[in-house]
Amino acid sequence: MRIVCVDDDPIFLAIVTEYLRALDMEVVATFGDPQQALREAEAGRIATDLFLLDLEMPGMTGAQLCAGLRATADHKATPIIMISSVTERDRVKAALEAGAHDFLHKPLESVELGARLSMVERILDERKRTAALQHEIGSLRAQPGFGFGFEDAVLPNAEDGVVDYMVLENHLVSLGWSGLPGTVVICFRLRNALWAYGHLERLDYYDFLSEAAEQILEALPAAQYRLAFAGSGDFVAVLDRGSRLDPVDLQMGLQAAHGPMWQAYRDLDIPAPDIAVGMPVQAPILGAVPLRLLRAARMQVVAGDGIMPDRRGEPARGGGGRVSAFWQ
Repeated sequence: MRIVCVDDDPIFLAIVTEYLRALDMEVVATFGDPQQALREAEAGRIATDLFLLDLEMPGMTGAQLCAGLRATADHKATPIIMISSVTERDRVKAALEAGAHDFLHKPLESVELGARLSMVERILDERKRTAALQHEIGSLRAQPGFGFGFEDAVLPNAEDGVVDYMVLENHLVSLGWSGLPGTVVICFRLRNALWAYGHLERLDYYDFLSEAAEQILEALPAAQYRLAFAGSGDFVAVLDRGSRLDPVDLQMGLQAAHGPMWQAYRDLDIPAPDIAVGMPVQAPILGAVPLRLLRAARMQVVAGDGIMPDRRGEPARGGGGRVSAFWQ
């Protein structure tokens, strides 16, 4: 994996370079000046799979450099890991909001660095598979044996707002023990996903998932969130700590939301995506585990239930109609 390191401390640059080479990584460039690094990136002269950026540097902070890299054509989605001795939540949050994927604290430990790099490699591998699938979809109609499984966490072709599922997992992990408590996760289940997977060609099923993603994005309020498709008909959204959602209102919003294919589905007599909202799950103060939190959210909605309004617009009674005291 090709890596570019930016840090104003030459001693630390030398140390991290040795760590990376010991892990069989290729350090393609190091920069002591963040502004020079940004100029090189803007000129298209940096080809890398990952940036390691110091958070606190003179002239330009790591968060500012991260935002600048995100504005370039080549590095809109290149993984970025911030490295710093700073532990203040506001600074960490600013870096993540600027587009960083992960955060490491100084002094570095080679084991932790290796674990984070392995996670980045998983993200890159998943992106390559998704890109290959999208390229194939663009040129081929679905054929027997082509495509992906029902359980696969593919990346729907929504206009904006949907990320890789591994990126979503990595975001939760990056919050750490101090940032994860209070984070809210909610699952949206595409109740007719299995029907669509069995009756539509793979290209059309992929479009079906993209239509569902657009409906969810339209229904979600203007809050800070990350949405990903987890496979098996489930979309999962992670909201910033302190966010509040009324799942009943959200379900009614989904009923009214229309994606770009809605009219075409009506004309072809194909059922539109039928989406059920699960109960939001909030990470506890103690003992929060990221992957366990995602599983818990997916367990809060079942294919035949969910918080569905009845014909009078009132929430349906039963298991899916409950709203926990936390949300009232």
